[in-house]
Amino acid sequence: MSDRRSIHGVWLIERLTGRNLISKAYSQIEIDMDLIAPFLSATHTFIDKASNEELMTIDTETNRYVWESNEYLLFVMVVSKAARIGHMRFILQYGLNEFMRNEIPAGFTIETMLKAWTGAPSTFNKFRDYINVLVEQFEETDEALLAGKSMDCLEVYNHLFRAIMKVKIDKKTRKKLVKRVKAQAKPLIEITPCLADIPIHDDGIEVLDIDVYSTQYKQLRNCLEKLLRIVAETTKDVVTKSAFRKMIFDYAMPYVKRDLNRLQTYAILDDVVRYLF
Repeated sequence: MSDRRSIHGVWLIERLTGRNLISKAYSQIEIDMDLIAPFLSATHTFIDKASNEELMTIDTETNRYVWESNEYLLFVMVVSKAARIGHMRFILQYGLNEFMRNEIPAGFTIETMLKAWTGAPSTFNKFRDYINVLVEQFEETDEALLAGKSMDCLEVYNHLFRAIMKVKIDKKTRKKLVKRVKAQAKPLIEITPCLADIPIHDDGIEVLDIDVYSTQYKQLRNCLEKLLRIVAETTKDVVTKSAFRKMIFDYAMPYVKRDLNRLQTYAILDDVVRYLF
């Protein structure tokens, strides 16, 4: 399989029978896609029955299989180990929900539709095309698309920094907090050119002016995660527990709730849970 792609292949499988509704290889997979579908279904069933746990991922030496499921369907993706699982799971959840909304004919349930399905691969061509677009949009290397992705990422982190700095503290403590954040962030800023000119002040850390065309998305994403960790941990150290908790409930959580889809799309929700909650 190619190391350049995050997503190597997908399957949508009937959970009960192991029949393959759709499959697509996006890089070289040295096995018949239709033959592996019953094996994936059987693996899911075995884990479910043997351990009474829902199968979410399986790691091989070089790749990772990621599962999403409902009562009738399994949506499986094989991805590189470097892929962010939050991103992959979001695509699977989104795709599975899209199938349930748009692919069941009027007058049918998912159960009756699957019983009536003859197994013809062409039945779900429209959905297969939709998944192809979804996957290729994620993999797209077009500069404008990546820039849009980066700008979304910047906006989300900017909101998070502002939420944290809304913590209710007196002027003396705020001055101490800003000074400490600057000191803790200095080593990261010195080795990360895109952060060189960002202002750090009482209202937050303004990152919206970072040039998204001169910074790779992965590099941008990594440095913003590190910066969030610094701001969150420094704030925890400087302010009281009650002030930090109030900031979480009054400002951070309401923002996360409003922008949950973007936080999930860019796997920023992982960072929020890790460093704030």
